[in-house]
Formats: sequence, structure tokens, C-alpha cells
Amino acid sequence: MQESSTLRHKYHYDHNLERKKKYWAFFFLSFSLLLFLFTLLGLTAEYSDRINELLIYQLGYTNKWSTNFGPSWFLHINNNLSSLGSAVVLLSFLVIAAGFYKISKQRKRLNKFLSVVIGGGIIMQILKIIFAEELPYEPIEFFTTTVSAFPSGHIMMATIFYFTLAVFITRWQRKKKLRRFTLIATSSLILLIAASRILSGAHTFTEVLAGWSAGMVWLSCCWLLERYIKNNKSVV
Repeated sequence: MQESSTLRHKYHYDHNLERKKKYWAFFFLSFSLLLFLFTLLGLTAEYSDRINELLIYQLGYTNKWSTNFGPSWFLHINNNLSSLGSAVVLLSFLVIAAGFYKISKQRKRLNKFLSVVIGGGIIMQILKIIFAEELPYEPIEFFTTTVSAFPSGHIMMATIFYFTLAVFITRWQRKKKLRRFTLIATSSLILLIAASRILSGAHTFTEVLAGWSAGMVWLSCCWLLERYIKNNKSVV
């Protein structure tokens, strides 16, 4: 009798937890999608103009031929931070993470990780093609040149990669403090990359916000899909 009561309590707890996760996923999806629509409709363009004017007034251009802001040392720091969201760095980290999951024989985690990151990269490229003013003539140029500044590819892929990695790490951590630290540290890293893209003049505030929100939309969809598959398996 006591065992039956314990099982009912455990089921009730799990059910409430799954429902909360689903609500949070829907919230992030709705909020991120709304932000992306704001950037798409130009509702954040005024903020971008104000930020650019402030940067020109406070920092000025690096030189008379440059469209970057601040002195050369300031630009160097921003470029180093921006590289954390570059294709080369993220691809290197992806290979390392994939190798770890492969060696540790965690095939399911490996498949999930690759699906989210590679799928996000495909979505990012599609968005850039949709919003490109002019498409490259050579197919290779889709991967070697900037097809479109909207949305920011650095921020979108950094959001997808680092948050996915952070979530996978937190599922190994038992202490709430460690999980919170991991998520806060990841958020701070993405914020630094986003700031570096704006401060260097590589992107406007609107383009960075569009990249972040598009990345969060994709992550929320993946989260909801994972919850749906998990719930169906538990029912069966």
C-alpha cells in the first residue's frame, strides 16, 4: 500500500515537472518568435540607429577607411570575442564534443547534439538566403562569403551551440547551484559575443537580436520535440 502511494506521488511529481518544462518551452518559443518578428518588421531599427550614433560619438571609427568602431586594440579584443561564434571555432568544438560522445559510447546524446547544431546551421543558412539582397553565383560562395548580415550568423550559431552544450552538461550535474552557474556562464558568454559584434560594427543591434531570437526559436522547437518524443515513449 505504501509502495503504491509512493509510485503515485512520483508519477504526480514527474507529470508536473514535464508540464512546467512544456510551458517554459512554449514561453521561450513565443517570446523569441515575437522578437524575431519585431526585427523583421523593422521595429527595432530605431534602437540600432541610436546605438550606432552613440558608438560613433563615443568611440569614433578605427580609421578613415574603416566602418569599425574604436581604436585598434579595442577592435582586436572584439574580434577575439567574436571568433568564439565563428564557423571555424564552433566546428572545432563540435568535432571535439562529438568525439567525446563517440568515445564514451553515448550514441543517443551524440545524435541529439549533432541534430540540433547541424539543423540550426541549415536553418541559419536558409534564413540568410531568404533575406539576402543578392545571391552569390558560385555555390561555394554560400559557405565562404557573407550571404546576408540578417540575421547574425555568429550569434545564432553561438546561441544554438553553447546553449545545447550547456543543457547537456547540466543533465549530468546533480547540484542546482552548478546547473545555474553553467547556464549563467553560457548566457554571459553569448552576451559577450553579441556585444562584440555590435561594438566592432560588424552587425547592428537589430541583426544581433534577430540572430539570437532565431537561435532561441530553433532551440525551443527542439526542446518541445524532445518532450513530445519522451512523453510518447513513457506512455507506450
